[in-house]
Amino acid sequence: MSQTALHKEMPSSRSHYGWVIVAVCALMLAITYGLMYSYSVFFKPLADYFHWDRATVSLVYSASLVIRGAIGIGTGWLADKYGARKMMLICGFTLGLGLILSSQVQTLWQFFLTYAVLLSVGLSGAFGVGTAMVSRWFIKNRGMALGIVSIGSGLGTLFLVPGNERLVSAFGWSTAFVAVGSVAGVLMMASALLLRPVPGPTLAANKDSASSKTIAPKTEFTVWQAVRDVRLLLLMGAFLMFFFGIQIIMVHLVNYATDLGIDPLIAATFISVMSIASIGGRFFIGVSAERVNIHNTLLLTRVLLIVSFIFILFTRQVWSFYLFAVLFGIPYGGEIPQIPLFISNYFGTKTLATLVGIGTFMLNVGGALGSWTAGKIFDTTHSYNGAFMAGLAASVVSLILIWILKGRNRNVQCD
Repeated sequence: MSQTALHKEMPSSRSHYGWVIVAVCALMLAITYGLMYSYSVFFKPLADYFHWDRATVSLVYSASLVIRGAIGIGTGWLADKYGARKMMLICGFTLGLGLILSSQVQTLWQFFLTYAVLLSVGLSGAFGVGTAMVSRWFIKNRGMALGIVSIGSGLGTLFLVPGNERLVSAFGWSTAFVAVGSVAGVLMMASALLLRPVPGPTLAANKDSASSKTIAPKTEFTVWQAVRDVRLLLLMGAFLMFFFGIQIIMVHLVNYATDLGIDPLIAATFISVMSIASIGGRFFIGVSAERVNIHNTLLLTRVLLIVSFIFILFTRQVWSFYLFAVLFGIPYGGEIPQIPLFISNYFGTKTLATLVGIGTFMLNVGGALGSWTAGKIFDTTHSYNGAFMAGLAASVVSLILIWILKGRNRNVQCD
């Protein structure tokens, strides 16, 4: 085969492998987010078994979010430096070990160590590393690829949350931790073996064929340059406030529903419906962000979240919970692909895993504050209304921050 023919063939085959990367990263996100949001079905069993109040159980989850976000910065940096495959193999092993050890805890400090620390190491890599991998493999159709990858987190929530509810109901929380940890750890490590770094010619070919509307930063930002940019600071603040509200719902919706007398298994299906809606939101908004100004899609997710918090204040019947799940699921899902898309469009992909790790840390801090605040408000008032009002206020602040960010970038098109 001539050198010319070889040169023409290689970019095509490498480009095709980009979709394998998409599938692998989607699976890793499915495992990560499915496990993370399954905490809602373990919440009451853990509280009843150990006689912990809701603020305490919420605090463990909040600590895991903050720790996972902080570790995610280091995981992203190590993946940028040493490769995604090595880091995700470590994450997969640690994920399984953390859940298996969590099944044997007898005290609160032990649960903090195994769930909030060890498991968080395992969960820290999938989003930042996975979305960075996909962003590097794609410039043309990057928003679509990121939208498909982010669907993985919705599918994981859709299947793992009710699946874990059935395991907990049938065998108890301890056995469920062992079963899920063993399977999830093996799947994560097997997926990691399929990760490959992007070949240089593929990236160049994608740049040549990309739409003229696609942003390619004039320079690749270093981490230090990016974190000093006011645009990134505004975006991080908006993420923090947005996920403050998101985690109030994700952690406490099942509690709220069962407090009203709804069967726990039915309450778990609210999360499943939310996940289905989020899948549509991830794909639709991920693709739309490439065709319209990304600030507009960021504003849209916040407007929908505000409306959903107003709606939950009046939600009492089963049918209204399903309607709320759809309304809430769209902005929750639609936010996910916009995080790496915005960062890669404006700051490049060289340090993307690190920057997405920083973004993930900020949104996890917001989520941790939201879930703990909701538990504390309930313990004090025996009602979630105050928590929902706090989520509404945070959503409004997030909307304002994105509006300011749009003003800063009014002369720059994101699509």
